[in-house]
Amino acid sequence: MTSPDEQALFLEFEQRASTFPDIGVDLYGYGNEDFANTVGSKVAAHLHIFGKLLNLERLHKVIVAYDYAGALANLERGVETRETLTPTKDDLGEGIAMTPAVLVNDELRSVIVLNAAHMAVLAHDDEPEYAEYRERMIYTIAHECGHVHDLAMHAKMLPGVIGNMRHQFRDAVLFAIASGCWTEYIASRLSACFGGDFTTADYEGTLCSVLEQAKDRADAAIRQYRMHGDRQRLVQQVTGQYHRVMISASYLLGHLDGLEKSVEECAPKATEHIDGTPYFKPYFATLRSELRAMYETYGEWKTIEVYEPLKQTAYDLIKNCGLDVQQRGNDGYVDVPFTPETMPSPEEKAEFLKLNSAAGSRN
Repeated sequence: MTSPDEQALFLEFEQRASTFPDIGVDLYGYGNEDFANTVGSKVAAHLHIFGKLLNLERLHKVIVAYDYAGALANLERGVETRETLTPTKDDLGEGIAMTPAVLVNDELRSVIVLNAAHMAVLAHDDEPEYAEYRERMIYTIAHECGHVHDLAMHAKMLPGVIGNMRHQFRDAVLFAIASGCWTEYIASRLSACFGGDFTTADYEGTLCSVLEQAKDRADAAIRQYRMHGDRQRLVQQVTGQYHRVMISASYLLGHLDGLEKSVEECAPKATEHIDGTPYFKPYFATLRSELRAMYETYGEWKTIEVYEPLKQTAYDLIKNCGLDVQQRGNDGYVDVPFTPETMPSPEEKAEFLKLNSAAGSRN
């Protein structure tokens, strides 16, 4: 039995207006219209609820497609870009949702794109064996709504800035990492109450796996660079590894900050991995304090300089791990100090020569 206070809160929430626009849900690839409409209505119902808690006014479109990769690749972005949107897919998992920004009538808007194969579980709300996976998909939608809310906040705080920035080499590398950390931190924090124990476990497991892999993979990329000499490839591969580290930590930090809990309290395996990872341990507490500081002034930012502390942390981490990304005038420069762990072994040199010889013979 609910108390009078709980009943009053429920009634207030029921009567609260939703910011979810009257845009419906676009459904693609379904073989059964009734099933498609059931899934679409469930997605819309959850968006209506989340719109009572988050600002979804800049949501332009919601797409639920079985060809998830195709829906992303073919999304009308409203601006010329060399970047093709692709689902996240690596040895740690495969992405099933994304909320890119698009330009509509000179205004940045959000599009939520969802993988229909996973959202199908929403149509089975009376089958207990699917209960946890339904909760995962509901949380996924809530997390994407966090991204929509964040875009609206950026548009309010920094009008005309996001989407019009032009970075030189060094700033482009560092801002990509800093903004990625913030967007996943805030989306995770805003949607934390819709997660479950599985959310903490998923974020903790991902961070642990990334910490185990990142430096070895980055060092291997540097060793390969000493043989192939492709700077662009080097920067992409090495910064990509440490980008994953910082973003994985940001997901977990945002989720637990949203629950007002700590990593030390709720993610002991992650704490153990952080403590046992010398290259990242000095930066974890800094990352946490910087993200929290940004949240404390969220809604009041006056300049894009708010990202500078995160950019500096990204720079310090990457430099400490063997890659110094610099700007010299209008040109980018990368310093790669020689260290024992980044020098190619005789076996790696032989394999590199073998592969290049084979490639040359095919050409």
